Amino acid sequence: MPYIYRCKKCGAIYYSATSIEYQLNKYCEKCGGELEQLGEEGEVMEKEEEKKSEKKKKE
Repeated sequence: MPYIYRCKKCGAIYYSATSIEYQLNKYCEKCGGELEQLGEEGEVMEKEEEKKSEKKKKE
């Protein structure tokens, strides 16, 4: 599964097959800001689903 990255400066989202540890370019292509690894695609999707279900429970 691909890894998901977000730019700390502009919020752009990137996908890569390698972990941040092995990335040659650790900076945003758009603004040059530092990238942070959010996790693998499946993990991030699960977290988003959990957030949505928690919001529904609160309503």
